[in-house]
Amino acid sequence: MGRYIDVHHHILPPGYVEAVGAIKIGAQGSSGRLPHWTVEDALERMDAADVACAITSISAPGLEVADDVAARLARACNEVALDMCANHPRRFGCFATVPLVSLDAALAEVAFAYEQGPADGVCLLSNFRGKYLGDESLWPLYEELDRRSAVVFVHPTSPVAPVAVAGLSLSSLDFTFDTARAVASLIFSGVLQRFPGIRFIFSHMGGAMPYIADRIEVLARNDERLQSYIPNGIRVELAKCYFDTALSANEVTFSAMRAISGIDNLLFGTDYPFGPRDQVASAASALRDRCHDACRPLDAGEHRQIARGNAEQLFPRWRGMD
Repeated sequence: MGRYIDVHHHILPPGYVEAVGAIKIGAQGSSGRLPHWTVEDALERMDAADVACAITSISAPGLEVADDVAARLARACNEVALDMCANHPRRFGCFATVPLVSLDAALAEVAFAYEQGPADGVCLLSNFRGKYLGDESLWPLYEELDRRSAVVFVHPTSPVAPVAVAGLSLSSLDFTFDTARAVASLIFSGVLQRFPGIRFIFSHMGGAMPYIADRIEVLARNDERLQSYIPNGIRVELAKCYFDTALSANEVTFSAMRAISGIDNLLFGTDYPFGPRDQVASAASALRDRCHDACRPLDAGEHRQIARGNAEQLFPRWRGMD
């Protein structure tokens, strides 16, 4: 079936942890604690789960620091990620961290990531201080990313006003809804139509979006402006995007995602090192289980397509790195 390519794989450089704070980072996850991370641990867990290579990113809360620190911290994180690529060229790729505190800072980091290192794309969080990804202030950034035919990995973060429910973590509930907000923002601002060269990947199979997509389409019929962004239906717009399987390759979520996007849009992801300690292995086994699922099981070709085939199409440099 072929070894896995993990497109949802996080790093926690010590400088990043020091700048943002272990408590703030840990509060995003289900354990409430900063997870253990080293390059060596990542490689060990990848090997145990038959993961050939992983494309790294910084997770939530992202660059939650003072404005005058954000650009320097982004550069430091990207230098760590690119050093990992250089030291392990067949094992690691990189989604560059982009500081959104200013357009100049964002464009400078995009140029650095693509021209100074082998970046596979960039990572953006679902919102920046309450501003979602369809906001027109980001369009000059998208013009540059479109020019580069960039891949943009979208990871959820907390909304500005999170809602606490029964002690569940932000990642358990709010992340799924914030991903759906980000997808809707990009569709109903016209970004997907205006910048067709950008390939967006959404974490966790699009969060809540698979379940509410058809509902949104029905209600959009009441507004001609909204309807203009989905002239052929919302599923056509969603089919322009990619979705990873991290924490989502269960029967219900998987069935919903397959129904609105098919197989060609799905990529393997683990969410390492967040989640339980066996997250990488369980992500791989969850996808393998879909081959035996009583509800529309995957055949061997479909499994390989999600495990690595679609990623090889999206990132040609990873072809053959098995």
